[in-house]
Amino acid sequence: METGQAVDSGFLEANGTRFYYEMAGEGEPLLLIHGFNLDNRMWDEQVAALAESYKVIRFDLRGFGKTPATNLPFTLYDDVRAVLAGLGIEKAHVAGLSFGGMVAQEFALVYPQMVKSLVLISSGLFGHSRSEQRLRDMEQFHQLLEAKKTEEALEQNTRMWFDGPGCAANTKRAKARELFASMSRNAFSLPAFGEGLVGLTPPPKERLEEIKAPTLVIAGARDYIDFLQIADELAERIERAEKVILTDSAHIPPMDQPEVVNELILRFLKQQSDE
Repeated sequence: METGQAVDSGFLEANGTRFYYEMAGEGEPLLLIHGFNLDNRMWDEQVAALAESYKVIRFDLRGFGKTPATNLPFTLYDDVRAVLAGLGIEKAHVAGLSFGGMVAQEFALVYPQMVKSLVLISSGLFGHSRSEQRLRDMEQFHQLLEAKKTEEALEQNTRMWFDGPGCAANTKRAKARELFASMSRNAFSLPAFGEGLVGLTPPPKERLEEIKAPTLVIAGARDYIDFLQIADELAERIERAEKVILTDSAHIPPMDQPEVVNELILRFLKQQSDE
């Protein structure tokens, strides 16, 4: 991928594992946290645009991509702190997609002094109930996996999250769709995530009002209703939050509408720098 910027990549040993990271650009640090069953490659279409103005850091969460899983107790927020500290970064803008949005919430609550702003895209919220449609689709997905129909399960997963529930295949973004499927296929081959994971207590759902960092909430209108409800709740309960709904996006806006997402992020970050 051409970024127009020199890319520093490698492994950073911390908290009992080796975190794979990539860093490009100069300026205020901007950390990108990927979604569940994905890896740092989901941000491929963001790095070049964002690295023109910011030091962009992306990494693979423990147990995803090139970062090995462990059987040690760990917290996601301490893993994020370790990656930033290992790269000599004291404070950063933090953006997360879906599960990565939940990681960003925890990090902002535990280490508020390290967070300059938050961008929560299609963010989850630990403890939020799942819609009937999502539960039905997940049941079908797990049935296919249990029947060892891996490719059918992969297509079901891609339709659920990349295309959007009940939507036709997003052929306009065929290359991005294939990358999404490739990341998911790789994740399916890895050990099941979650061994050793310790969540934040009390969880973010009970503490959103404590988040004081300026926050941009982005959601896709074609996503499951759960995530639109979560976007509403985040925007209502985080004091300095604004919300944008993308009409033509599903659950993965950075991949299905990268130019729009890049423009939103850059505009939001510039507002924080101007204040």
